[in-house]
Amino acid sequence: MRTVIAGMAVIALSTGPALAKDRAAVKIECKETETSLVYDCALHLSGKKSGKPVEGAKVAVKPDMPTMPGAHNIRAVEAKPADKPGAYGFKMKLDMYGIWALKVTVTGPLRDIVVQKIEFRK
Repeated sequence: MRTVIAGMAVIALSTGPALAKDRAAVKIECKETETSLVYDCALHLSGKKSGKPVEGAKVAVKPDMPTMPGAHNIRAVEAKPADKPGAYGFKMKLDMYGIWALKVTVTGPLRDIVVQKIEFRK
């Protein structure tokens, strides 16, 4: 009986870290609103290995300009769950047009930080 219990414990312990190793895959699309430099953005979050949509995560997006690090003090915005599994939405206001690095911090069933560069122009 002890061997079976120990074997079950090993399986349970080895399964947890294997699931935790999946990274986040993030796809962001933004559209400028009627207000200049204000964007409505859609974010799709999935597991990089599994490809499955990630639901119930807390997602924060922090914009920064790679060519001017720290020059823009824009706060992170929370992306809220949208209408489809793995879909989140957020609105952000930028200071200027150009290439921005969007730092996406994911917590919840999956924990990861992903940076996606997007060029915003008129």
